Amino acid sequence: MLERTLHLRIDADRLTINAELERLLSSSVCADAGPVERALGYAVLGSGQRVRPILAMRVGRLLGADPSLTLRAACAVEMLHCASLIVDDLPCMDNELVRRGRPTVHREFGEPTALLGAFALVALAARVVVEQRVPDHLRERQRLFQIQLLSTLDCSGLIAGQSMDLTLSGDVREFHRIHMHELKTVPLFDLAVQAGMAYAPSDVRIDEGLRRFGREFGVAFQVADDLVDGEIDDYAVVEAQLDRARHCLVGYGEDAASVSELLDYLNARSLDHCHR
Repeated sequence: MLERTLHLRIDADRLTINAELERLLSSSVCADAGPVERALGYAVLGSGQRVRPILAMRVGRLLGADPSLTLRAACAVEMLHCASLIVDDLPCMDNELVRRGRPTVHREFGEPTALLGAFALVALAARVVVEQRVPDHLRERQRLFQIQLLSTLDCSGLIAGQSMDLTLSGDVREFHRIHMHELKTVPLFDLAVQAGMAYAPSDVRIDEGLRRFGREFGVAFQVADDLVDGEIDDYAVVEAQLDRARHCLVGYGEDAASVSELLDYLNARSLDHCHR
């Protein structure tokens, strides 16, 4: 019963995010874009878990941030994530054939359209952050979040992880595997937490604990995925990482229940795999 309630609450957030993503994509329609426009919808509006934007929304609620501004920032994070998946899946990168249960974007639309779609999503993510009107006292925070959004793509984040994935092999690759996956996964969860923090009231206490939580949650998401994908076979690894992430929320007490609920979601997903 508790697990069903957990999934219902997460589904409710997912529906809100999906509706906003669809609205943002439809508002960016360009008649001349042709197949690129269809590729954007295909890449973004599939069956994604939406864990990153849900995390952003729940951090925002914890801090009392403006919900509409937070929702827009959360969707920007998800669009950046979807753009990174398009690129990761390309034949010159990971050469994936299936994503979210259907052909990858480059298989469905061709590599040129996939590349243009990834560029378009990055541009749209950056644009939707700053085109939304905000009160004067939040303009600087809006600008800083856009910088954080774009910085996530630079050579210290997602690009660094993908570069390692391309260049390392053999024992060296295995030695750096955990760090490589963290670089490809953790930055977007850190960004999701920053999206939730961006529009919090100025008198609300924000400490490094939430940023630590975002990073530890990102690692937890990765090891849970590794368990589901068969790259690791020890549930205890996932359990220990979930505990590390949960510890980061101790200072927020019961107010952080909706945020820590996402750890329960990862745990349930991992246990479901173990019990199959």
